[in-house]
Amino acid sequence: MMQQPDQILWLLISTTLLLLTVPGVALYYGGMVRRINVLNTIALPFVALALVSVEWEGFGEALTFGREIGGSVGHASSSGHLLPLYHGMAAALALALVAGGIVERTRFSFFLLFGSLWAVIVYMPLAYWFWGNGWLANLGCLDFAGGAVIHISAGVSALVAAVVIGPRKGYGRIEMMPNHLPFSFCGAALMWVGWFGFSSGPGSASMATTTGAFVAIQMSAVAAASTWMTAEWLQRDKPTALGTVSGAVAGLVAIAPAAGYVSPLSAVVIGIGSGGLCYMVVNYVKLILGYDDSLDVFGMHGIGGTWGMIATGLFASTEVNPAGSDGLFYGYPYQFFIQVAGALVAWVVAGVMSWVLVKALMIVLPARVDGEAEVMGLDLSQHGEKGYS
Repeated sequence: MMQQPDQILWLLISTTLLLLTVPGVALYYGGMVRRINVLNTIALPFVALALVSVEWEGFGEALTFGREIGGSVGHASSSGHLLPLYHGMAAALALALVAGGIVERTRFSFFLLFGSLWAVIVYMPLAYWFWGNGWLANLGCLDFAGGAVIHISAGVSALVAAVVIGPRKGYGRIEMMPNHLPFSFCGAALMWVGWFGFSSGPGSASMATTTGAFVAIQMSAVAAASTWMTAEWLQRDKPTALGTVSGAVAGLVAIAPAAGYVSPLSAVVIGIGSGGLCYMVVNYVKLILGYDDSLDVFGMHGIGGTWGMIATGLFASTEVNPAGSDGLFYGYPYQFFIQVAGALVAWVVAGVMSWVLVKALMIVLPARVDGEAEVMGLDLSQHGEKGYS
């Protein structure tokens, strides 16, 4: 399918916007860890960008979408290397998100090896199944911008890796306060702006669909931010700034699979649901279960992505996007069930393969730094430098 000039132009803009999400994640995560680990935490998303970009350019696009980069097959023919670059940015974001679950105790070398293999055995199969000519796509499962491919895979993988590697030294007994919340705000702002790059969907959406997705992304983010803020205000008597911006991120996550298929009003409902659900998991479920997902990747992305996939099956409408499908609330129950099935597949694949990968790698390479290095901080022990003098 040949792309029109306006689609190619927007794809160029979208790719640039997606690139912003990676430094956005780096700053968002970097501000929430302790002072002794800020540089290491910021470095992990950047190294994810480097690793996955090379993999995607080398073989990822061909494996996932069955076409040579810049070749004449499919819609890559009219955009050359640009569409693979766009897909590579999305894949890099997924790995960057995984890092947040295991920061402050994981060896840098272990993450390099884990990330290189994770992109191949977890991300690429899911991307093919949902976005390529895979079986879930053929069954009609919808994932406009990565609810399952990016967010469920990253969230579940982060949780599994965090549990297998083990909690941080002193977790639950000592305070682990954020070192620089303004960093986190700047990062969230970059993520918010960068998220509009996802309005192109997997890179081939029409401009009408792109416009609708652009609006849906904004409405979900503001609705989720308001919901998280309200819940926190009611529970703690004071709304926190970090909580409000975290709510916005939850809304961005949840709208990802639905953006090109739902109306602005439905996007608001999706955002409200995401803000409430993610708030509950981060503030209650995590404490009850006791796992150390350092920066709540599972609570934000795993849960938000799952809700987004389910909500797509509820609120999708062919009036919004004729190339999509009607959801349960528009008279087509099948779409709801296939969305739930798609989410479950993403959970199982990400969970099982990540567990196998971490366990296998730990046989040949220690996953975490020793106790002394962890107390010293990963900035010094892994990189020989300090974030703050």
